[in-house]
Amino acid sequence: MQNGETIKPAAIALIDGEHYPDVTRDALRYLEGAHGCRIVALVFLGGTEKLAKLDPGTFGDVPVYSGADQVANLRAALDRHQANTVFDLSDEPVVGYEERFRLASESLARGVAYAGADFRLDPPSQPQLCEKPSIGVWGLGKRVGKTAFAGYVARHLAASGRRPCICTMGRGGPRDPEVLSEPAEVTNEFLMARVEQGGHAASDYFEDAMMANVVTIGCRRCGGGLAGEPFYSNVPQGAKLACSQDTDIVIFEGSGSAIPPVSVDSVALVASAVQPLDHMLGYLGPYRLLRSDLVVVTMCEDFQVSSDKLSKFIDGVLSINPEVQVVKTVFRPRPLGDLDGRKVYLVSTAPQAGVDYQSEHLEKQYGAVVVGKSSNLANRSRLEEDLLDASEAEVLVTELKAAGVDTVSLHARNVDKKLVFLENVPVALEGNLEEETDRLKKIAQERFLRR
Repeated sequence: MQNGETIKPAAIALIDGEHYPDVTRDALRYLEGAHGCRIVALVFLGGTEKLAKLDPGTFGDVPVYSGADQVANLRAALDRHQANTVFDLSDEPVVGYEERFRLASESLARGVAYAGADFRLDPPSQPQLCEKPSIGVWGLGKRVGKTAFAGYVARHLAASGRRPCICTMGRGGPRDPEVLSEPAEVTNEFLMARVEQGGHAASDYFEDAMMANVVTIGCRRCGGGLAGEPFYSNVPQGAKLACSQDTDIVIFEGSGSAIPPVSVDSVALVASAVQPLDHMLGYLGPYRLLRSDLVVVTMCEDFQVSSDKLSKFIDGVLSINPEVQVVKTVFRPRPLGDLDGRKVYLVSTAPQAGVDYQSEHLEKQYGAVVVGKSSNLANRSRLEEDLLDASEAEVLVTELKAAGVDTVSLHARNVDKKLVFLENVPVALEGNLEEETDRLKKIAQERFLRR
């Protein structure tokens, strides 16, 4: 309050030289009146058709940020002014869809809304709900390896003497957040009992508990916005539950490209090298990159991605966030049971080329004799057909995903075959996962102490 008057929220306006200066000034006055804000900075995006020379006094004494780099101009304004909203008063040809998404990413990453004539993007709500150091494991899509990496982080932290907890959110998570405080009890029999009770037994929190052997909290979500906020979730309740456990650091695992609606102290972003480049570097991918301390690029096998595409992706990541660390990885399968000399039928969510590679690895490293394989774990009807060809196998080997329990495990029981679950372990091709996980932990601890 000043002299009994409420201070209006601050805003930054984006303008261009394709509009006549008097039109821009009238629009700025309209903006302040219609939206009840005060403009604290102008960012000139370019365009000279209606403007021969940029006038520093375009709108009184409001500072103007200009230059050849639109993003750098906006970043400078955001650095120097505490604003609630960035209002985009520009248009084609100065800014198109691609430019607007990039500018929006910069704004949202600073916690500032980005609005135009017929749209508004608000930063995802991430309240401070966890009173322990926390690490976010977010993704740039589905099946990029978030759960595998979250499990890796948890195991590494546990091996270094920490007591981690993983809080997940999934499309099939429980109605009320559930604690798996005794991860060793999460066995195939345990999961089958869930299925028989009508539950979903392939949710990420079961996989995390089984593979990482740490306390795990299961939550649910539905929908995901452009910047990753779920339409609905019970993660806030799950976060409080996670922080009540006898643990000292919490890992919040995303779902697809959706981000857990809770503040975290450091972020690892998991992206698949096989995704389209514009999905990672365009749209609101840069928002996620700007929020990240580490980018883990998965599926960097030669047969999955060209070196040219991989280089373009990593160069693009570093051009958006020069401070982020990047580690290129591949997955290596690790069976949770003995396969030596056993006839195996392998079931996976990986594409056929990936399943072939998994099969070869199981034979070379674990002595398995692979007699059949299916890449249809995420397609129940086709999977059921594939399993009819598994009669020669002694053991069914499956990832704990999709139909791993309600179809593969059930089939194994019905035909009296042994079932072994498979973990996908991330292995670095370039970079050091252990060092980067330690760095994530250190960043989380330092930021936690500064709260």
